[in-house]
Amino acid sequence: MKINKGWKLTVVLMLALTGCQKNEDNENSVIVEPIKKGNYGFALPYVSSSTSVIHNKYQSNRMDSYFMGEQALELSKPYFDPSSCFASEGQVLSSEEYERFDASYRGLGLLKYKTDYNPEGLNPEKGTYVPSGTGINMYNAILVSDILEIDFVDKDGKAVGYQFTIVLNENITYYDAQLDANGNPLTDKDGNVLVQSEAKKAKITTQQLYTYGSLEAGQRLVSYLRNNHPEVGDLPIQILLYKTSSADSNINGVFIGESYINTRSSTSYTPISQEWVFAPSSRLNTLNSVLAGQISSVKNQLFEHFPNEVGYYGRVFFKDNMASEVELEINMRGKTYVEIQSLIQYVASLSSQISENDVELNIHVLSDGDTVAMLHRDAGSNELTINLR
Repeated sequence: MKINKGWKLTVVLMLALTGCQKNEDNENSVIVEPIKKGNYGFALPYVSSSTSVIHNKYQSNRMDSYFMGEQALELSKPYFDPSSCFASEGQVLSSEEYERFDASYRGLGLLKYKTDYNPEGLNPEKGTYVPSGTGINMYNAILVSDILEIDFVDKDGKAVGYQFTIVLNENITYYDAQLDANGNPLTDKDGNVLVQSEAKKAKITTQQLYTYGSLEAGQRLVSYLRNNHPEVGDLPIQILLYKTSSADSNINGVFIGESYINTRSSTSYTPISQEWVFAPSSRLNTLNSVLAGQISSVKNQLFEHFPNEVGYYGRVFFKDNMASEVELEINMRGKTYVEIQSLIQYVASLSSQISENDVELNIHVLSDGDTVAMLHRDAGSNELTINLR
């Protein structure tokens, strides 16, 4: 067990482990080596992308942002070797390419509907519908809400490939069609379906999102990049499909598909199996009853000795139906230093009981909403690191 007293010490240790290399070809360019072996280093100087405004506007769940980037880099490792490639903020797409409006205030750009005046739009063609699977035809549905870009460069800062994550909405906005007396959709003089003025919300399946992302949105995005960005040229592109969670959810979204394209030929996609599960829950019992029992046992032992005003919340991340990470949050109303520290140390002593599948373990301990300790154990490790406030 390793204990760090104070956040400043943690920062110092991180900086000590981080190496920086200056690019001799460009005096202002710096390569920051990874803190943890096997992860990506980063190319500096950091250049903010204009698309950050779009991300802030359309991001449905703040929890998704960090997780999405972290997992996206994990999924890129088979294609862009971290030992020779470095990640940098995306610079290919601009905010104007995401969305803009013409003189008639018609929506243009990748995040808008596909129309005759906006052929690059990644959302379904305006006037068409997405079947709900329950008999409802959802017109003008918004499936694609964002695109996240990461660029990969070599040690000289030269681009070697790109990654784009298409963010898909599980809870979509749509419109009902206006119907005639026989229940048929009404159309205008140009044959466009007329829709009701009030938008509705509905949930669609992961399979529907995967099908749309792989057959429609992903294909259009790659075509747009190849035809409109000479800097992309024939360099490899990885496309990821991400299903976001709702704004009020306590669970992140997940990646549902990917494609790696190193030619100008058509793209094929592979499903990705990821799932966040609450702990404790019946779903966790179904996926891994041993781990569910371990997490419940820790909770029961904690409550036995600290029965009053202690909250316990957990979730587990599964990849291909295998648990890979456990996150626990323990929130107490500590009245004295001794009470707080004794709980932290007791939690540390119990942590070894959560061992199924050698999962990564992260425990966040709070008192009255303020962080008092962070406990971490790497996957496959027996060493617990404790950072105290």
